[in-house]
Amino acid sequence: SSSHTVTCTATNAFGTSASASDTTWPSTTVGGTVPATLSLTMGAPASFGAFTPGVARAYEARTTANVTSTAGDAALTVTTAHLTNGAFSLADPVQVTPEKSSWTGPVRNDAFAIGFKQPIGANEALRTGTYSATLTFTLSTTSP
Repeated sequence: SSSHTVTCTATNAFGTSASASDTTWPSTTVGGTVPATLSLTMGAPASFGAFTPGVARAYEARTTANVTSTAGDAALTVTTAHLTNGAFSLADPVQVTPEKSSWTGPVRNDAFAIGFKQPIGANEALRTGTYSATLTFTLSTTSP
C-alpha cells in the first residue's frame, strides 16, 4: 500500500520557517459474521433400571445435555409424557428436572445434567416388559 505525505511550511514576518509533515497510510475494515446457532445435544438415554412390583418407590435416572447458542437468550422446555408398555401406562408422568433451563446470552458447549424421576405406587399394576416414553426437548429464543 502506498502512503500520502503532506508537508506544511510556514514563514513568519522575521523570515523564520518551520515545517511539519504527516504521513497517512491507507486503511481498511476487517470483520466476520456469526451464523445463527441454537444447538441442543443430548447425552446417553436415561434408564430407571428394573421396576419392582408392589413396592412404592420413586425411581431416578440422569443424563447430560449440551447447549451452544449465538442468540441473545435461550430457553429449554420439555414435553410431558407417561411411561408406557404397549397399552399399559404408568399413572404418573415422568418428572424432568434440568439443572439449567434458560440462558441470558451466547454460550458455547454449556454442559449440564438432566434428572428424571418416576414415582410408582405400591398398588400400581406393572406389566412384564419395557416401559418407555419419548420426551421432546425444545431449545428456543426470543432474541435471535
